[in-house]
Amino acid sequence: MAATILGFDFNEMKAQPGLSIVRSENGAWTATHEIVIKASDFADLSANFARGNLLSLVDPSVPSPFDEFLTIDTVTFVRSEGDLITFNVNATGGTSQFENEELAPGVEPTYQLTGQLTNADFSQHRKWKALIDGDKRLLGMLISGLLNYDINYDILYLNNEANAKVGYIDQLNSPDGIEFAIRIQQGQTTYQKSTYTWTETTEGKDQLTPAQINKLGQISVPRGNPPEPAGDRDWMLTSATQSQSGELYRTTLEWSLSDEGGHDDFLYD
Repeated sequence: MAATILGFDFNEMKAQPGLSIVRSENGAWTATHEIVIKASDFADLSANFARGNLLSLVDPSVPSPFDEFLTIDTVTFVRSEGDLITFNVNATGGTSQFENEELAPGVEPTYQLTGQLTNADFSQHRKWKALIDGDKRLLGMLISGLLNYDINYDILYLNNEANAKVGYIDQLNSPDGIEFAIRIQQGQTTYQKSTYTWTETTEGKDQLTPAQINKLGQISVPRGNPPEPAGDRDWMLTSATQSQSGELYRTTLEWSLSDEGGHDDFLYD
């Protein structure tokens, strides 16, 4: 917007019409504003536009309550006709997200459930975990190449010095073990495993709390009413992210759902 207001006093900052204040879905506020000064006053006034200063410092007419918490984030300026400089100011602000390690009253987090498929070793499959130890050992030898499996004759074998098949002393004892052996012999050692994450995002003037940081890598009950699948599963806090724009912090916590049986509470509780 071109400045049209003339007759500046010494070191005067003139706010232009069109202050825009927008509220995000998490309750944070962002504002854009234009302030015009004389070029000759730049050296004296430019420090007022430093990051972290209240927007009301450069425009006392910013309405309440925004005058108390909107702080300058980024600034660009252009020199225009009439020996004037226009500052294009972006400001941010918000309230506290956390109180006594919990969400503060009035905070508006957003939640997201994400499910996807990833490659995982057979050893992570629930049917593998249910096998007896002997079958797991034999299948491990098959994967490593120490043994082979004859699909037609349903037998684990070794190749002797004459390259003849010699049945191994131990054999698989379960139908599921045989099914794994067939797939391993055909070259498959992984499967598509479902993984689920639950994400909480907040915006405000608070950083991540010490408790949130300390819970990373521990079994933890997420906020926000995530789904409760069957199979004695639980959640672990697996990611904690914080970003900053001006004095506004965006925090993201991510929990991962365990397989059936839950996470190892000896290691992660």
